[in-house]
Amino acid sequence: LDPSWKVCELGCGPGLPSLTAAMKGSEVIATDLDECALEMVEAAAREQGFLIDQRFQTRQFDLTSRQNVLPDADLYVMSDVFESSNVAESAAYHVQSVISKNSKSQSKRRVWVFAQSDRAQRETFLDVMRETYDESLEWSHNQKPNMDLELWLCDLDETAVEYN
Repeated sequence: LDPSWKVCELGCGPGLPSLTAAMKGSEVIATDLDECALEMVEAAAREQGFLIDQRFQTRQFDLTSRQNVLPDADLYVMSDVFESSNVAESAAYHVQSVISKNSKSQSKRRVWVFAQSDRAQRETFLDVMRETYDESLEWSHNQKPNMDLELWLCDLDETAVEYN
């Protein structure tokens, strides 16, 4: 992770990717529809000292609403958000909106999507992305992102993740 990147986590839940990005020095916006989740991640950020310089923010964001405008960021992260087909399809819509901005901008926005193989709706997301973005897309088993890619789909095995 490039610490100069502004990171936006979509559907943050407890916010592990957001907290990790903040620990690495990135400016972070953690988003979720659930206010309780936002309160928990903000409390964790406060406890770890990430709120001192206001580089860590939380914001309510409904991933299923296509009228919502994503906060500006260099990297968008989603981790295990595919709880329903509506969420998966809407997530694909938002990913496409981020990627489409790359052709109109000098700065490159990236999207990293993490999903466990047992999440049934992750295939719904992949099918929509194949139809509208790249038919050859696959979930990667490589746990290290290619920093040059605008879209990285990581097949997450939570039992093998090293948090460091």
